[in-house]
Amino acid sequence: MKLLLKLTQAFIFFSFLSLYVSAATDSTEVRNHQDYQIFLKQPAKEIRLIMYEKNFLPIQGKLSEDRKAIIMKEYQNGNKVHVKVLYEDGTEDEFVKSPCFIDPVILLP
Repeated sequence: MKLLLKLTQAFIFFSFLSLYVSAATDSTEVRNHQDYQIFLKQPAKEIRLIMYEKNFLPIQGKLSEDRKAIIMKEYQNGNKVHVKVLYEDGTEDEFVKSPCFIDPVILLP
C-alpha cells in the first residue's frame, strides 16, 4: 500500500515538472520572435518606406488590422526607424521614430 502511494506521488510530481518545463520553453520561444510596433497618427493606406535610420537597411513591416500601427518583424532593438507612409485621406508623412517610441507587441495566432 505504501509503495503504491509513493509511486502515485512520484507520478504526480513528474507530471507537474514536465508541464512546468514545457510552459517555460513556450514563453522563451515567444520572446525570441517578438514583433515591435510604431503607432501612427491616423489610419494608413500603405507603407512606402521603412528602414533603419543609421544604416539604411530595410525593415520587414506591415500595417496592423486597424491600420493605425506598423508591425515590424525582426526589429533590432535600440535603433531609430525612418518611415514614409501614405494615409487613407491621401496625405503622405515621413518621420523618424526613436527606440523609446517603438513598442514590443505579441500577435495572437
